[in-house]
Amino acid sequence: MKVILGVVLMFVVTHGSGKSLAKALETRDNVNIHDVVKLKKNNLVASLSVLEKSFDISFDLKLNSFSDGYRSVIHLTMGKDNSKYGDRVPGVWIFNKTLQVVFIPDHNFESEPLSLNKWINVQIYQTVESWRSTFKIYINHEKVYEILNPIARAFEKLNVYAGDPWYDAQDGFIKNFEVWSRVGTVEPKKSSKKDAKRKEAFGYKL
Repeated sequence: MKVILGVVLMFVVTHGSGKSLAKALETRDNVNIHDVVKLKKNNLVASLSVLEKSFDISFDLKLNSFSDGYRSVIHLTMGKDNSKYGDRVPGVWIFNKTLQVVFIPDHNFESEPLSLNKWINVQIYQTVESWRSTFKIYINHEKVYEILNPIARAFEKLNVYAGDPWYDAQDGFIKNFEVWSRVGTVEPKKSSKKDAKRKEAFGYKL
């Protein structure tokens, strides 16, 4: 315990506190956070060295309440919110009681309405087979979305947020949050005008 505390104090002295310390301690090849984490705005939980073409992202999500507008859950980004391909790899939000996943330009996923106060398992995969990249989403272990990704690529130096800096955080928790790069195969509604305007401002069509 004393050794661990000493290492942490050394990083504080060398790198400073806050975000600099988080970056110094959390740069890694994967993310593996099993503890329950409360979602909050600008919650940087890791810095990822690279996300390969073939990857596996999974987490359990518990929603306490719904609010108007987009509410951030997780966001992997090369630095900004939505200026280029690589800023949402992916981004996940709650909007209008649904799960929204943004990754491939012009192909965003919207789930059926979700329930409150229950743990929901979310798995987001991209697999590469015979030079074809396929993006898949599972909710509670049931496949709900699949599409070919013709512009698949690796992304380097990603910030990983459980609640990003650009949107208010969803009221809720995540646990068992994992991000892994893989080699080979990995398997595991109508809107109102007000909603449409929010989606346009949000950048729903990248």
